[in-house]
Amino acid sequence: MKNFLKWLTVPLAIFLLAACGTSETDNGNGENNNSNPPNEEVDEDEDENQNENKDDSQKKENEIRVMEENLSYEIDGETKEETAFLKESDNQAFSLHVLPDFTLTAEEPNKDILHLNDQSEVFMRIEVLPKEVDMKQLEENTMIQLQSVNEEVEHPSLPQDDFFKDAVMMEASSETDTVTAFIVHNDSAQVKLTLFNKNEDTNYKDAFIEMAKTIQTK
Repeated sequence: MKNFLKWLTVPLAIFLLAACGTSETDNGNGENNNSNPPNEEVDEDEDENQNENKDDSQKKENEIRVMEENLSYEIDGETKEETAFLKESDNQAFSLHVLPDFTLTAEEPNKDILHLNDQSEVFMRIEVLPKEVDMKQLEENTMIQLQSVNEEVEHPSLPQDDFFKDAVMMEASSETDTVTAFIVHNDSAQVKLTLFNKNEDTNYKDAFIEMAKTIQTK
């Protein structure tokens, strides 16, 4: 009888030990009860960071601009207000609102012109600048360009708008033409603008400036 009890207690002990060993990791059906593996929290953090970066990169791409904007500008001493329509360049990575009497078109690679419909020689050249542009060299080259119009290049006061904050403005006039150049670098755009106006005709400088303020690069 003692021998029988001895052999009975051995398998019972083995069974109890086995049950203790599986209580934390096995629910009896071969499934792991630990639903939170050690690396799960880290993986969730990485996924969250990746999603945030993806959202940031797409935020600018998905930004929607209004199709119309009312612009007010001075011409011949009078204030005029018109509705400008959003136009996207098919030559460079930018968009702006264009007044009805003007047309945006590509001039050559990396250069667009916004010209008066009735006078194509009255226009604003738009050049989107690369991020690595040498601003000092660009200013020197712009000065040389304007000196071809007049050796005396002026530095008028900048327009009162955040778009032109910290910009560089130069202007030179001949008997027939006035050329105004802006080098702009702000959060909305980094561009060079060159305005061409005829002295004997209506001056559209303010209209060009108001449209330029709506430029946004991509």
